[in-house]
Amino acid sequence: MWFLASLGVAAEVLGILLPWSLGLTETVDPQFTRILFWFSGHPIVYFWLLPVYVSWYLMLPRMVGGSIWSDGLTRIVFLSFLVLLPVGVHHQFTDPGVAASSKTIQWALTFMIFFPSMITAFSVIAALEQGGRRRGGRGLFGWIRRLPWGEPAVAGQLLAGLVFMLGGSSGFVNASHTVNLEVHNTAFIPGHFHLTVGTGVALSVMAISYWLVPYLTGHALRFRRLALAQVWLWTVGVLAFSRGQMMGGLDGMPQRTLTSAAPYAADHPSWALANTLTGIGGSLMFVSALLFFVVIVATVHNRRLVGAETLEIPLTDIRHGADPSWGILDRLGIWAAIAVVLSILVYGETIAHYLPLQSVARAVKVW
Repeated sequence: MWFLASLGVAAEVLGILLPWSLGLTETVDPQFTRILFWFSGHPIVYFWLLPVYVSWYLMLPRMVGGSIWSDGLTRIVFLSFLVLLPVGVHHQFTDPGVAASSKTIQWALTFMIFFPSMITAFSVIAALEQGGRRRGGRGLFGWIRRLPWGEPAVAGQLLAGLVFMLGGSSGFVNASHTVNLEVHNTAFIPGHFHLTVGTGVALSVMAISYWLVPYLTGHALRFRRLALAQVWLWTVGVLAFSRGQMMGGLDGMPQRTLTSAAPYAADHPSWALANTLTGIGGSLMFVSALLFFVVIVATVHNRRLVGAETLEIPLTDIRHGADPSWGILDRLGIWAAIAVVLSILVYGETIAHYLPLQSVARAVKVW
């Protein structure tokens, strides 16, 4: 997946931007380079997300005493991210030169990404429920209270998953061509990806570190309560941060802009509250990040060692592991070929509508 995704930005930098910046060519088409950039730009999110999915599927269930539902479903989820690689044009729904047919195809493919997400929600939550009931949970939701919330490695991943679901829901707004017009290039967008990459990935990585660092170093985790407070503080902080960004975005507050210095800020008094929430949330996230490094550094230098019986990677059982999954799910070459063909078809259609290139003269010299 990463090899295929990197081709777009490699072609952009090595074939277009680098010769242009060196003065070897005099013109460049910025819109075309944006198409190449987003061919790589969106799969970068998968590059960060898939290692977290490994832990959610294969390690988190073991930590709570559950087992994953189906080996085959798990494989389908990971293969779906490979096959649905060419969806970057949904970042360009308002760009000129991108045909309506291209945007329609991208709209459909982007919504298909919700399919592996729903499988993940079913599979992982089923494993969590199984673990919670094995721990004595009763009733419809009693199993949730029985999960080991006192373990920072578990609590952090559980909270990250909950926030990630909110991020996935807000992604529907970005994926829809018509609704996207309301929030495109506004503060709503960083509000969205702070729920997905900024928490689903970042907080999970922090939580995973709370068992992985002791596993790698043999040193016991220090300041367990502080680590537990850290994951909750990040969650509270990012919810406030994203709420502020999304609220401002729905009222037209642009992203990548110092709105306090913008001459039109006085026409939008609601931006003040949005920026206040963002500032409070961002400050809490910053403090949480500092606490994370305090815990990790203290753990690395901790003289107390972990017991030998706990030095293992917590790999879960597959509930249907005895039943072989479909053999085609192991044929990675076939799925890679499908991803290549789909990428050529989708981006070939997009680029064909865009040609001929509209090159413009170089406006800024690098040196």
